[in-house]
Amino acid sequence: RLPKRGFNNYTRHEYEVVNLGAIQKAVDAGTLDAKKTIDINALQDAGLVRKAATEVKLLAKGVITAKVILEVHFASAAGKAAIEKVGGKVTVTVTKEEAA
Repeated sequence: RLPKRGFNNYTRHEYEVVNLGAIQKAVDAGTLDAKKTIDINALQDAGLVRKAATEVKLLAKGVITAKVILEVHFASAAGKAAIEKVGGKVTVTVTKEEAA
């Protein structure tokens, strides 16, 4: 018999990371529509997150010039500020686990 090693955190958040540069490339390529609200479904259709993703986190790596409206689960302060600087908007949604 072997002892159990390690610790499994049952409250761990598994999320997909999306960078500003990747969003800008998708808008330039035409796979994301900057005039519509970009949510997890639009990011999945564009191929920026996996189909099994349950939460999305926005990070500020890269440069964005498109005015976009995003709905994500987490957002870094720098990422949110960069989108608001170009005239966009970031909405942080609450998951079912956080509401409970």
